[in-house]
Amino acid sequence: MAAERTMDKKTIGVTSANERVLAALASEGLFASEIEAAKFAMAHAIDSGVARGTTEGAGTKWNVGSVDSDAALKAVVEALFPDETQPYRLVEHLMNEGLRLFDKGDALPPDVAGVLFATKGE
Repeated sequence: MAAERTMDKKTIGVTSANERVLAALASEGLFASEIEAAKFAMAHAIDSGVARGTTEGAGTKWNVGSVDSDAALKAVVEALFPDETQPYRLVEHLMNEGLRLFDKGDALPPDVAGVLFATKGE
């Protein structure tokens, strides 16, 4: 069991509750793929100050190599969270938290423009 705690994720998943939000983001045609939409959600979570954590109940969606082929996401997480020992587990958490932040509970697609053009302190 102790070995599992030290091993980082090999796959990135999205919770079933966040799948709907991810699908809505991707269906708007603003992102080339669901992966790109999830990366945007991760950036939104970071910008919103989401704390380090893990996400329980995230199913397998993508291989780490598909999400981060150049290790740029890993580098971002390691720069922002220098003590992080499981960067891909945190990537998964940030993606899911970003998607959760987009979920306003209505049938409307997430407000990407509102996030992009929001002024801090509003």
